[in-house]
Amino acid sequence: MIKKSGKKIALFAAVAVFAFAFAIAISGAHAEKPAFAENKDKGFYTFLICGTDAGGHNTDVMMLATLDVRSPRLNILQIPRDTFVNPEASGLGITRVNAVYGAEYARAEGGERERRAMEALCRFLEGALCVEIDRYVLMDTGALASAVDAVGGIEFDVPAEMHYDDPEQGLHIHLPAGKQMLDGKKAEMLLRYRSGYATGDLGRVDVRSRFLSEAISQVKKKMSPAAAAKTAVGLAFSVMTDASIYEISRYAASIFKVDDENVNIKTIAGSAVQNPKTGAWIYYALNKEAALDDINEYINAGRAVCAEDFDRNAVFTDDPHGENPYISKYYYSKIKKE
Repeated sequence: MIKKSGKKIALFAAVAVFAFAFAIAISGAHAEKPAFAENKDKGFYTFLICGTDAGGHNTDVMMLATLDVRSPRLNILQIPRDTFVNPEASGLGITRVNAVYGAEYARAEGGERERRAMEALCRFLEGALCVEIDRYVLMDTGALASAVDAVGGIEFDVPAEMHYDDPEQGLHIHLPAGKQMLDGKKAEMLLRYRSGYATGDLGRVDVRSRFLSEAISQVKKKMSPAAAAKTAVGLAFSVMTDASIYEISRYAASIFKVDDENVNIKTIAGSAVQNPKTGAWIYYALNKEAALDDINEYINAGRAVCAEDFDRNAVFTDDPHGENPYISKYYYSKIKKE
């Protein structure tokens, strides 16, 4: 279960990969084999990986990860926190995708509100993006630091001097630029920092992508199942997931077989958009055609979705005659493909 700590933001979805690996330790002979793992013979699994913000109700990290155990191949598609969501079409009264979890959490009644909210978030994304999410993972704030420390740190080339202080949050970031070994605390600084990027949160998404790629590569080189066994129990309590221990052990074994060149990390196609009237850069808008291409290429292998079905209810765009017509204009535009 997620720890109810007072610590701040959970930012890094690579912890899920670490957690899968570490969980090998507790996947012993007494682990029960669930029907899901036995019946899922396609060999292609999709996970929703989220990390919550300081309040615990905004998923400021959102990633769809697909693991193809036949290739093997690992695809990770990042969904920026500021991705625009239509408040009326979604039925949630929110305008950013990172607020969906919080809105569903507020509506949930009874116990296990975190699980109910995550299940609702999965249904939301499945309906809008036309994906099939097999399992979800929700991160606790201490998971990143613990995972990075457990593997002896991650070497990374910090792109610029990073300095930021927010006494109210208890947030103090001070990192020099250049290649260095980041322990858990420094890795969290790297991944929380965003104030100095010209592109705001998109700059942080790009750094997170590069750090994630390095982390996956270095973890596989540093760790063995035996080493993972020493840290599994402690880290398991920092993750909430609907995957069983048996399933996690199977995913972990497959992740360790993925070569670096078969790890693909991308941000779903879209752009930060400027309100032409106010000059404000508030939202990240999806481009429907290009985002659909990403979903079909990275997430829905072997099951292409047509444009008519993708985001059928126009959840990710505004009314062209509404408050944010510029979002609709970009959403339906033809953009040059890379």
